[in-house]
Amino acid sequence: MKTTNKIALMLTVLIGFSISSCKKDQFVELNTNPQIIDLITPQQQFMNSILNMHGDRFEYYYDNFRAIMPWMQMVTPLNGNSVTFISDAANFRNVRYNNFYPKVGGNLTDMEQLIKKLPAEEQAKRIYQVEIARIVKAYYAFYVSDVTGSLAYTEAFMLRYGGTETPKYNTQESLFEILDTQLKNSVTILSTSQPVAQTSLAENDLFYQGAVANWIKVANSARLRMAMRLMKRDPAKMKTKVLEILAAPGGLINSAADGWVFRANATYADGGDWSAGGLRAPKQVVDFMYTNSDPRIRLFYQENSFTRANFDLAKAQNKIAASSVFDTRRFYGVPSSPDASSSPAFANFFNNISISVVNATNQTVNQTMDSLSFIQPRLFAAGENGGKGMNAFPIITYADVCFMRAELAARNVTTESAEDWYNKGVTASISFYDDLANKAQIVDRTGALSYVAVSPAEISNYMAKADIKYDASKGLDQIIGQAYLNFFKQPNEAWAIYKRTGMPNSTTVLKLEKIMASGTEQVIPRRASLPFPAPTNLNYQNIVDAYKLMQADPDFGQGPSDITGRVWWDKK
Repeated sequence: MKTTNKIALMLTVLIGFSISSCKKDQFVELNTNPQIIDLITPQQQFMNSILNMHGDRFEYYYDNFRAIMPWMQMVTPLNGNSVTFISDAANFRNVRYNNFYPKVGGNLTDMEQLIKKLPAEEQAKRIYQVEIARIVKAYYAFYVSDVTGSLAYTEAFMLRYGGTETPKYNTQESLFEILDTQLKNSVTILSTSQPVAQTSLAENDLFYQGAVANWIKVANSARLRMAMRLMKRDPAKMKTKVLEILAAPGGLINSAADGWVFRANATYADGGDWSAGGLRAPKQVVDFMYTNSDPRIRLFYQENSFTRANFDLAKAQNKIAASSVFDTRRFYGVPSSPDASSSPAFANFFNNISISVVNATNQTVNQTMDSLSFIQPRLFAAGENGGKGMNAFPIITYADVCFMRAELAARNVTTESAEDWYNKGVTASISFYDDLANKAQIVDRTGALSYVAVSPAEISNYMAKADIKYDASKGLDQIIGQAYLNFFKQPNEAWAIYKRTGMPNSTTVLKLEKIMASGTEQVIPRRASLPFPAPTNLNYQNIVDAYKLMQADPDFGQGPSDITGRVWWDKK
């Protein structure tokens, strides 16, 4: 296949996407007309890579909604988790891996190679473009390696440019150093004035519209996240890196406006496999948030169907006992443990009733009265049921950075104030989700817009609660619990913080359940199942060698397919 046709094939993924502030029509023409494909610019290839980072609906359907989020007690299916929901490895398909090869890493490599083909004077204008692309490529490699371990990286993506078709794998330990060095070098170059004016990525940069200062903060913040993965494996190295990063030029993400968040209009994620509709709220988290008056509860979840009006109708129609008392609480979740959700004690929550109501067109219809809460679907797919709002896909937010700095201070890795960064983190998280829910145009169970702005008084009230007000004696516990809540839209980070710290759990401030199925406590998965290559795979030997090397670590598990095994950083 000709190189131009290969590029055309990879870029057709853009067809059908509708992104705010993009010159879509021109770009689709470039991607689909083979006679002008060579006119694709490096910055357009950069935009394509960003779209591919977030545009795979299967990652949300399988990896997030059916695997990580149930495992982490962030959602349950409609009728609770099955007894096999943990052990079913097929729930987690590791879609990110196939996004990286070639749709993200390959395209970003193409971008750099396109620049190298330009005249020298033009290359000199695109030094910053190259470094920004390297930041994105490094972070996504880290994201993939986070659940797979060893990864083909330094020798990958270069076949069409004279490289090998059998790239060797980098171990995760070496990869962390490679990526950290790459990000550090990018910060140095982006912080250095160039002798010629740099060509901006402009609107092709769907994150920052080419603002270099923001990319410096992203690189430093990404280094901090990666460094904290070393906590169990090499705490001394982690501390050295953390202190260096905190002193790095350009600083870290330090405001909501700095956050690394991809935003797209409603048609980018509009239901179907993107949909969180039909997923229930988890009982333990809902109970914690309700008890402490967490304002995010109405942003994360929908109230149940028992409005006062519906309750009164149910009484009048003899669907509930005349002695029934209206329950003002409208948020209830499902236990994550299969044994708990299937127990007789919880059965009544699943026993819905039906009442007759008069709808907007003056017709009498039946309405199911559901006592349990759903996940707010438009928070994950703004286009759900014809929605017109905005989608947001956070990668590293200001709240994320606050919680990282709070944890490092609580562990005495730094001399910063854990309480100060914790308070900033909680406030930033609430503000982030308030803004996200507003722009996503969240709805209630009837489909009516339901967003109500969070008030400063609500935040103050929440921060004063005994479980929330910072207490140094349990500060680390509180920080992890709030970071976990903050990662509602970042399931991988909720999973990572659990693997790194063992929290939240059944004894922490935010108490999660012990997952029991048929009387047996379940072991939470910790990595992807790695497929064994067919002998006909051109890179068979390098893949097998990488697996053998990982398996030499007893923490890796029983073999490549063992999802309860661990990658290198996740040391027991």
